[in-house]
Amino acid sequence: MRFAAHYHTTYLPDLDGSESQFYDHLFEQMELLDRLGYDDVWVTEHHFSEYGGMISHPPTFLSAVARTTRQIHLGVAVSVVPVHHPIQTAEAYAMVDVISHGRLEFGVGRGNNVAESDTFGFDYDESPQRMRDGTALILRAWTEDSLSFDGRTDHYNELRILPRPVQRPHPPIWVGASRSDDSYRWAGQMGFHLMTLPYLIPPDVIKPRIEIYRDALIEAGHDPATHEVLGKFHIYVAETQAAALREAVPYYDNYRRVAGAHIGHMSGLSRRPIEEQIAKGDIIAGTPKQCIESIQHWQDLLGLTCISGTVHFGGMPHDLALQNIARFASEVMTAFDRTAARTVTT
Repeated sequence: MRFAAHYHTTYLPDLDGSESQFYDHLFEQMELLDRLGYDDVWVTEHHFSEYGGMISHPPTFLSAVARTTRQIHLGVAVSVVPVHHPIQTAEAYAMVDVISHGRLEFGVGRGNNVAESDTFGFDYDESPQRMRDGTALILRAWTEDSLSFDGRTDHYNELRILPRPVQRPHPPIWVGASRSDDSYRWAGQMGFHLMTLPYLIPPDVIKPRIEIYRDALIEAGHDPATHEVLGKFHIYVAETQAAALREAVPYYDNYRRVAGAHIGHMSGLSRRPIEEQIAKGDIIAGTPKQCIESIQHWQDLLGLTCISGTVHFGGMPHDLALQNIARFASEVMTAFDRTAARTVTT
């Protein structure tokens, strides 16, 4: 099992302090993740809202994290490929890989917000094809000595992309998939890793979609045993379940309020009692034993190979987030076989 922390920020100035304080706290938390042996830290990309908008340009943020960490892999979950020029994306994330000495994990997705696509000037209905075309061009930019391309609007002739990524042939590629069977199928056909949201999609829906992914891997000649399937959850570890509810619920309520205001499908989640979400494992919270059992449930049900936990959310105090990070590492991660988890020497 591979363990990661996931930062989908919900910036609340009254609780998080100034923007500079907020970033300083995130950096300190990620430095602790690195020291405690987490495999990855992921950040999301969003724009124009407190729901993720504080990390609107992930490669800038991840480059800063790279300078004060040594082992942990640095991921974007996901780069919203349709809203960027692919060549600039290739350049920016290649810099992250170089600065981090080969620790980039590159997640791609279409985005989930029509307002963002409208602002950046493209039709959201075109986003699946734009994502696939953009990803293909990014991979070419990373792997070819010079790039020639003749598309509908862009034309390049022996274009050199600098810098080149450290990882060869390119950094690992992950696909963020939720509701579209085509996304799961494409990820498998391409031999990419998969990122899922089990807390959001019922098991009887997501399980067949993950099977679509694995079947596509096999059909394309890829070994499913060498490919990761990640599940993202909110995580909070406490001495008792009552303590977990008391300490974390106010900040989870803040998170789902901000999320619900920003994106409609989160509002249905916000109406469900948190105790029900914990009992079903949609939120991994409670005692270490309860958290271990929830992770084992998802591992058995969906074959997840990576758990990525949102460990700081909704204006949670910095010291509480540090405590959560440390307790998960010492009392939950240690219960799992991590011999196959990615390790790095720098």
